Amino acid sequence: MTKQKGRSLRDFDGFTNCYGCGVDNPIGLKLKFQRDGDTARAEFIPSENHQGWPGYIHGGIINALLDEAMAYPAYYGGYYCVTAKMETRFKKAASPGQRLLISSRISEVKDKLLDVEAEIKLEDGTVIAQAKATMYIMEKAERGTK
Repeated sequence: MTKQKGRSLRDFDGFTNCYGCGVDNPIGLKLKFQRDGDTARAEFIPSENHQGWPGYIHGGIINALLDEAMAYPAYYGGYYCVTAKMETRFKKAASPGQRLLISSRISEVKDKLLDVEAEIKLEDGTVIAQAKATMYIMEKAERGTK
């Protein structure tokens, strides 16, 4: 992302076309994260449109859910970040119609970088995937966000 001259990322609060959380994106995931202490949480029920192989959610969708999740604890802390590096461990396949519980939290803050962790579980606690990312801080808000 290239920052436009004279324009702050704070100007993009409420951006509704984001693939992960934008309510106006017709093909987006429309995730709604909630702050729970130092953890961000959301739920997602994938449809047949999110499949790779028949009956299995595409790994790219799982990665997108995790990537979006890891941006939220940073955002809640007042950091505007982009993913610099991400590692995902897939533990079990997810299927259309399964309720996925997504959570993430910051594990470390260091200079212009944040280390963030996320996971997706089924309602019974079965872990679907886990991820770790290093997020590059593009801007720090003057105050904590939301």
